[in-house]
Amino acid sequence: MHSASTAEAALRAVLPRYGIEETAEVSLVKYRENHVYRVTDASGRDYAARIHRVGYRSTAELDTEANYLLALAGRGLRVPRLLPTTDGAANVAHGSGGQQVVIDLQDWIDQAAPMGDIALALDGDRTLAESDFHALGGELGKLHIACQRIGVPGWFARGAWDAGGLAGPAPLWGDPAKLPSLDEAQREAIRHAMAALRARLAALPVDAERFGVIHADLTPENVLVSHGEPTLIDFDDFGTGWHLFDLVTVLFFYTRHPLLAEYRRGLEAGYRAQRPQLPAGFFEPWEDLLLARGLTYLGWAAERHGDEEATFIETRVVPVVMQLIGQYQPAQRQPSQTPANAPANGGRP
Repeated sequence: MHSASTAEAALRAVLPRYGIEETAEVSLVKYRENHVYRVTDASGRDYAARIHRVGYRSTAELDTEANYLLALAGRGLRVPRLLPTTDGAANVAHGSGGQQVVIDLQDWIDQAAPMGDIALALDGDRTLAESDFHALGGELGKLHIACQRIGVPGWFARGAWDAGGLAGPAPLWGDPAKLPSLDEAQREAIRHAMAALRARLAALPVDAERFGVIHADLTPENVLVSHGEPTLIDFDDFGTGWHLFDLVTVLFFYTRHPLLAEYRRGLEAGYRAQRPQLPAGFFEPWEDLLLARGLTYLGWAAERHGDEEATFIETRVVPVVMQLIGQYQPAQRQPSQTPANAPANGGRP
């Protein structure tokens, strides 16, 4: 893992590849998985620069992300717009061996702010309205339509958020039962839930109308709103999976929120406005994928124990997931007969 000073030095070293002076104004915006900087060139134009976490993604995976983002932007999607280098590359590798980092530059989104905040969502904050989720649902529907049309090209190198990736022996974000703060009863409950989930998810349809390329980490913090329009950012974990998984992710941190029903109604309505002919039973696996989403956060924290974000998950998210496990009774649920164009459960969770 690079320090902020080392990351900034690497960024400055590659700026000339983009036609930007090495002495440009650079300021750290955030650090989570990646270092994100704001870069201002001599003309006053702003960019967002990402220094990708060392060892998290292979070169092929990062190239896949860059090429897919370019394809999505070319179709008019509101996603990060990558700036190519002066010789046409979508990103730049700097350093060597275990110290090599990959850096990309994107257009800065003017007057943008995250749509929501995970901690505030868990606290029941009412800043957002049903209309905000309607707008996001529409943008998500556009994303899935574009991904269906682009498909999975031969150069696509990304993980699958399928039964194995979510609940298999080696989940994409780690084993949730290995989170050190859990007690043995919690671990056993998680193992039973994972086994039930694996069987349920393995039986789900994977046709192109339900399963394909997805964002896979679309929390409200990964949506930037500028001038009332949402832009979907941070495709660090995108891959293939059920389209519904993206919708579930949007609302996971609002699971206990007093306005959950309204938020879900808005999200689904916005999504249906773009995809009015959804297949029958599209929303049926909501509870399965909601629990699967929650367990991924525990797996993520297990891999990063001691990290500030991991501690947040241990204290704030584990209780939500354990409650979902307690409520999870897949054997008692029967296949839905809801028509494909009717709101699932009357539009309520």
